[in-house]
Amino acid sequence: MDRYLLSEFFSRCTEHIVERANQYDAPELNLKRIADAWTNFLKREISPYEVAVMMAMLKLARLSQGYHQDTLEDAAAYIALAELLKGTDDDSALTDDSKLHDL
Repeated sequence: MDRYLLSEFFSRCTEHIVERANQYDAPELNLKRIADAWTNFLKREISPYEVAVMMAMLKLARLSQGYHQDTLEDAAAYIALAELLKGTDDDSALTDDSKLHDL
């Protein structure tokens, strides 16, 4: 496996996170906004971590229709965000600038 290509892949994943932040707000705020909407719709608590995992699953499901590099990069970016959000049971972790804004 070419480490350079792997490095480039993860670099593009990070670029996706930054681009989406410019479009939709910081990742932690956007995922919280989605979690709140899904919580209201489903009538059960959904966390930003769960949103990140489910969005990655959505992206992976789309790959069943054929390979698309940006879809795979998006899935990896959501997994990275899930890693940063894992174990956060309260909103205070979502405002910790040291976690998500340093991407």
